[in-house]
Amino acid sequence: MGADRKFMIILVTVFLCTFLPTIASVPFPAEETPLVIKEVIIETSKMYMWLSPVVHVSTVVLLIAIYGYGRKLGRIVDAYFGILFLFFAFTQHIAVTEHYGFVAVTGNLVIILIVGLFWMWETYKPRNEYAFHRLPMWRYWVLPFAFIAFWFPVGADLGPDLNPILLLTSSYGVAFCPTTPVVVAILTLIYPRVNKHLLTVTSLTGFLIGLFNAISLVVMPGYTLWMLFLHVPLIIVSLYGLLIPRIVIDRFP
Repeated sequence: MGADRKFMIILVTVFLCTFLPTIASVPFPAEETPLVIKEVIIETSKMYMWLSPVVHVSTVVLLIAIYGYGRKLGRIVDAYFGILFLFFAFTQHIAVTEHYGFVAVTGNLVIILIVGLFWMWETYKPRNEYAFHRLPMWRYWVLPFAFIAFWFPVGADLGPDLNPILLLTSSYGVAFCPTTPVVVAILTLIYPRVNKHLLTVTSLTGFLIGLFNAISLVVMPGYTLWMLFLHVPLIIVSLYGLLIPRIVIDRFP
């Protein structure tokens, strides 16, 4: 079986795994799935937000470092993002909730775990070249969306909170949805000197989870238009990551 065919099987597996059922120790009807996931999100968001400033600062330091020494730091960058995705897979999608007991959001857990494993394989056999050369201006359109995701200005009521302190304390770095647009944006800015399989699987996972978040507006009580707006970077940047091989000629720039 050729490498491309194997990779297509992995992509189909990622897509199908999004439909894996959520598992809970307290049985619940299928129509309550959004409520179950909401309780998991509430519980997990409380547990790990203390890490947010550490990840914000370390990301900024890492970006500054790779701007000057990217080729030398490739494995460190790959490992950094790989660890984050493995962290998201387990910490965001497993919780003990008030009404449903132990819950595992299996679909998201599995596909984000696959992304994390791809990043760890990239660490072992690196193909990304973190060298930022001059690009056509239009290639930088991802930066405002990456900034919004990094800031992720949302309050406790899921409404707007434009406090600049959230540039240090938002859920970037402790949650998949605000972190992935930043990661994919970086990969698109070094394209085509990038691990294209890694870019594709990361972007596909981001796009699928982004779409499910958009659906939450109509199926999850309490989900707001502002939360939908804040997931636009995840959807748009991930879609761009999927399409960039068809948009950008496969040569530098």
